[in-house]
Amino acid sequence: MRLPFACLLALCCHTPARAAAEPLDLTAIPFEKLTQTEVITASKLAKQVSDSPSAVSIVTADDIRAYGYRTLADVVNGMRGLYTTYDRRYEYLGGRGFGSPGDYTGRIMVLIDGTATQDNIYNQAYIDNSGLLDLELIERVEYVPGTGSVSYGNNALLGIINIITKRGADFDAAQLAGELSSYGGRKSRLTLGHRFENGVDLLLSASGLHSDGQTHYFPYFDAIGLHGGQAVGQDFESNRRLFAKLEFEGFSLQAAHVSRTKASPTPRRQNAFNLPYYLVDESTSISAKIDFNIGRDLKSVSRLYVGLYEDRTFRQYVAIDPDEQFRRNKTQGQWWGLDQKFALTRYEGHTLVFGAEYRDDFRQRISSVGLDDHYVERIEYDRLPYTNRTYSLYATDEFAVSKSLTANLGVRYDKPHAVDCSVAPCITYASKPAFSPRLAFTLAAGPDTTLKASYSRAFRLPNPNEISASTQSDLYRPERVGAAELVLEQDWSPTLRFTGSIYDYRMGDQRYLASATGTELHDGRSRTRGLEIQLDKLWEGGVKLRASAAWQDALDPEGKQLVNSPRAMAKLNLSAPLWERTARLGLEAQYLGRRITQELRDDDGIVTREGRPLAGASLLNLTLSSAQGWHGLNWSIGIKNALNQRYEVPASTVRSDARGAVLDTMAMDGRHFFVQLSWDAWR
Repeated sequence: MRLPFACLLALCCHTPARAAAEPLDLTAIPFEKLTQTEVITASKLAKQVSDSPSAVSIVTADDIRAYGYRTLADVVNGMRGLYTTYDRRYEYLGGRGFGSPGDYTGRIMVLIDGTATQDNIYNQAYIDNSGLLDLELIERVEYVPGTGSVSYGNNALLGIINIITKRGADFDAAQLAGELSSYGGRKSRLTLGHRFENGVDLLLSASGLHSDGQTHYFPYFDAIGLHGGQAVGQDFESNRRLFAKLEFEGFSLQAAHVSRTKASPTPRRQNAFNLPYYLVDESTSISAKIDFNIGRDLKSVSRLYVGLYEDRTFRQYVAIDPDEQFRRNKTQGQWWGLDQKFALTRYEGHTLVFGAEYRDDFRQRISSVGLDDHYVERIEYDRLPYTNRTYSLYATDEFAVSKSLTANLGVRYDKPHAVDCSVAPCITYASKPAFSPRLAFTLAAGPDTTLKASYSRAFRLPNPNEISASTQSDLYRPERVGAAELVLEQDWSPTLRFTGSIYDYRMGDQRYLASATGTELHDGRSRTRGLEIQLDKLWEGGVKLRASAAWQDALDPEGKQLVNSPRAMAKLNLSAPLWERTARLGLEAQYLGRRITQELRDDDGIVTREGRPLAGASLLNLTLSSAQGWHGLNWSIGIKNALNQRYEVPASTVRSDARGAVLDTMAMDGRHFFVQLSWDAWR
């Protein structure tokens, strides 16, 4: 691994100054100073107080337990204006005018304690069991809608999700946990957490999961005469996770690793239906951070990070070639980066944050090999090497215009150098500088009323997977967005808060295929306008309510309704204590409105049938959990899709047959259950 020894030595030998109080972690919080959460009491609502000019959403560890969330995708589905789509391979993020089924590319950046987690091959946000973290290790999840390129550069196109992890002191125990769930699911976890007398805080965790999955019936494959449409044994899943976190006096070191295998019942080649197609992902993230005060009004945060990703997907073919009965991916991504940030408060009324970042994506290789029936490698395909180095400078200034009006100005400069060496000589496909500005105002219109207005621009570089799949990669250019948003936060009482926002996103330089000709174009423009509202209420007895609704109008580059983009969404989360507060009931109701499937295209890429509308779906989830441990024992029981709603989502790959059969949807799970049990030893 090409890590400059000088950078590593400088970071590790940096001696932090001892502070009387724990300093604010600027890199772990989106948009410089994201949130100050207040303690929930019987007389006060826990407010989402934010210096960000966006309507921030927060899900806490208590929420995760109360509503039975088991993956980050569950958390996302409970957030205002967001949703996911599952194609039996991955869960994909969607919201605010994006969410094409099967689109790996993440336009919302996912961070763990301020470090980006997307790989450098697909830029995918891993929010299912391929993600790096068990949810039991999460303190809270913060979603900041709107562009985030001013703070984080490439890929923070439409928002940021930052995951704040727990510390060893939050456990102060050896915690053993197990879970049983529908479809033969079982999971075990061991977590060790402790804060030592010398101030060292240590958290270690390891877990394993396996699910047998289901037998799926596909009318399409039945119609074309393949295995009666039954995919048997092609839905299992397993993963292994490791996590370690050490903190001491402003220094922190963190490492996370996950390996996951997921069988897919829908193979790439339809004649391989009901044959092995196993997605195998492995991800590792390591980061080290020094947080210290240079002086009374100058603070420094230095972060060094390393990431690794490997795709070893395995699939079987049907009598293609004796030397290629099977194929295995050998795709690898490796990167490292150094981010140096300063916060200056020397000038009265100003909070200036500035810094520089260097990121080296030194390994981006897309490759696969053909295997014979003895699993011996015979043929190597698509050995496509890419590299990218990005230099960045950024600065923001937050200052008071008047007693009630605050302004936030920011800009980031990114200079990429992305190279495609799949052909000789190598081609530089992204080298133009990108400027990401932001202008925002926050007005305290009254003691209980806050107005926020912002305009910002952001970009996303094409990733190696997109370049390799394109027929005109030399025409690729970064996607860009201009985003305007207006937010109202109103406290109607100490325990009742209203949040509302309207937004207008205009995307440019998008790649798309022309419907009439199938031509690949790179100048697409689309627009999304939307409205989101939310009510948060806390009652004296500990009953909590969060209700939200969202409406969006998303048009693609040809002016048609965007695929898989519901016009309306509504969500309700209610939790209440039971049995003298020894247990808590969590109820979650969700409605996703009508969506459009992908259109059907012929071999030349010409649209032969427009996408069709799918009916909306209403889901109800129920969770009952212990609120007070008994001798260290805690439990949780949940029912997902309690009303057994049968519904479909747009498929990531549309298939058709000359006899008229079409596969353009994927059926989702009906009612299913889980039971969790944990025990804290030596607490």
